Amino acid sequence: MNVSRGMLRSLSRQVRCMALEAAPCPKLESPVMVFGRPHLPDAHNELLPKVLSSSDGSWPAFYTSDETNIETLAETLTSPEFEKKLLEEGAVLIQTGLRSYQEFSDLIDEAGWQTRGADDFARSMGARSMTSTCVTSSVRTASDDHHLYTIEPHHEYHTCAFPNNILLFCESCPPSGGEWPVGNGREILKQLRPEVVEKFERLGARYSLFYPSVNSEEGGRYNTWEKNIMPTKDETESYLADRGYTWEWGDNNSLRYWQNFPAVRIHPKTGERVWFNQIHAHHKSFYECHPAFSSIFDTVASKNQWPVDCLYGDGTPIEQETLDHIREVVWKNCIGIHPKPGHLLICDNWLALHGRLSFNDGVRKVYAATTFYEEDDE
Repeated sequence: MNVSRGMLRSLSRQVRCMALEAAPCPKLESPVMVFGRPHLPDAHNELLPKVLSSSDGSWPAFYTSDETNIETLAETLTSPEFEKKLLEEGAVLIQTGLRSYQEFSDLIDEAGWQTRGADDFARSMGARSMTSTCVTSSVRTASDDHHLYTIEPHHEYHTCAFPNNILLFCESCPPSGGEWPVGNGREILKQLRPEVVEKFERLGARYSLFYPSVNSEEGGRYNTWEKNIMPTKDETESYLADRGYTWEWGDNNSLRYWQNFPAVRIHPKTGERVWFNQIHAHHKSFYECHPAFSSIFDTVASKNQWPVDCLYGDGTPIEQETLDHIREVVWKNCIGIHPKPGHLLICDNWLALHGRLSFNDGVRKVYAATTFYEEDDE
């Protein structure tokens, strides 16, 4: 999608005239460690940047709003001008007057965004491998995972039906830690080695998930299929069959299922090629440093019971060198945002990645919603 500078200035003026005022994106107040960070997947990969980059003020786009009327804010965020701006930037951060997840949920409802895909799971963003809690019909906690764990930058992907946008709202955050790494997907695709992209385009990527049963010895470890998918085997198999997965039942009623997906796809609005996948963030190494698995690492590894894993589409393992390279490029193209109360981060899920840095102290309440294009818009 080619947008001239003059058009961008015009879009900025039109957006500003409604309910938003453009401003430089806030910088990080202090350095945020990446390389060597405890409980970060592949933390000792020497290709990783030492620290997370801070915004130079230009990306992601940042707006402030004194608007307290949810109807007016919703009208602005659903305007053609704002939608064009989001497609151009990939990610937009807004300092809003929203104070609670309920007001965030009211905004989602007022905007009329479609919050479930045509084949989406009955529970909003259900069946994700990570832990989160549904708080309204369209909003979940962003993550309930251990606060010392860093969630790598990623796209929301196959387990929540390929949403087009993800919205993250901060109700409260500790004074340090818990930053959002926001990744520029366009730059990531440009900087990945051509031979890496070509191999994944040729073979695809195979995503697998493992769930123990709630009644098994492993049921209290993390997630179970009864809680995250459906409560019965028949319902679970129907869910998996409808979505094209292959599955098998294992010892103690455990479940493993998998499917191949392309690594590079065509953006449904702009028509551009995008690196849209979860190859690194769905690899078993995503959980190898997770606090929930530290005391049972050997057991889980010997039985290959990691919650997720990713292989090439032909079933062969992804080389460590390739994973290191992907993570290098992802982290080098991320900007750190320290969320403040009222911050609303809107990402085009095909163009931008999001994540969460670990934090030590304080209360962090961040909520998430996903939206989908209407079928006739695709």
